[in-house]
Amino acid sequence: MSALEVRGVTFTLSRVLLDDLDLEFHPGELTALSGPSGSGKTTLLSIAGGLVEPTEGTTSYAGSPMWQGTGDPRPEVAFVLQVYGLVPILSARENVSIALRARGVPPADADERAEAALARFHIADLGDRQVEELSGGQMQRVACARGFVVGADVLLADEPTSELDEANRTHVLAELRAEAERGAVVVVATHDPAVVAACDRHYALDEGRLILAEAVRATSEAEESLPQAEGSLARAEESVARAEGSVARVEGSLPSAQQPAAAAATSDSSVRASDPSPGASDSSARASDSSAGGRSPFARPVSTDEVADRS
Repeated sequence: MSALEVRGVTFTLSRVLLDDLDLEFHPGELTALSGPSGSGKTTLLSIAGGLVEPTEGTTSYAGSPMWQGTGDPRPEVAFVLQVYGLVPILSARENVSIALRARGVPPADADERAEAALARFHIADLGDRQVEELSGGQMQRVACARGFVVGADVLLADEPTSELDEANRTHVLAELRAEAERGAVVVVATHDPAVVAACDRHYALDEGRLILAEAVRATSEAEESLPQAEGSLARAEESVARAEGSVARVEGSLPSAQQPAAAAATSDSSVRASDPSPGASDSSARASDSSAGGRSPFARPVSTDEVADRS
């Protein structure tokens, strides 16, 4: 699938609502579009999806312009509108089914797929109820079911979780993620930081200008991996400390286990230090023999006559 491209888009009514925007929304990614009220989020989604013609610039998908000259979106584009866009006199099931019938799906098949789409958002039991009987959160999930049921290549969702509690918000985000993972371009306009954090990419608008473009999921994964890396380092340091303790215990046991050898080594060293050369050793031995009255092994015996003559 291709990227949805916004090139040099400016939109002006009584004032400039969008000012020279250049953006790309990539397939397989969940992209958040944030900003304060009046920043241009809904206007940008409307132009990107082909509902409104830009004053200047172009929007395109798969090499073809999004604006078709009628205000109707291309068949491969689906919306989840902030105001829901549901028909009050129709049931929840009929509101979902009508999106399929408009694309040529036979009524029986459309109703069956609509039932499955409602079940996807845990509201299958509301299929027969008219929209005007539903709460805001229930209507929002019917709007999600209608946007998701067609399996569009481009899904543009305007505040799809604003009326939901935390559990349902988490579920809708998981379903948006599933749409991205099948390869669709998925863009979510939101005020909710939790929704932004769940996305892959984030564009922030203020007064129609792009003020921030960032890859969110890569940063989040890096932040999540940091504690894991720190934990691995701590475990490595503990292993080193244990190893050093083991070495210390082994060294502490060496004197008692090797005392005879150590004593022998010390004695041998003393001998070598005091008796550095063989010649010195022989001289000392001879001197010792002489002083002790001992006989040198090289002296011959002296007779009695020789003793008398020397006297």
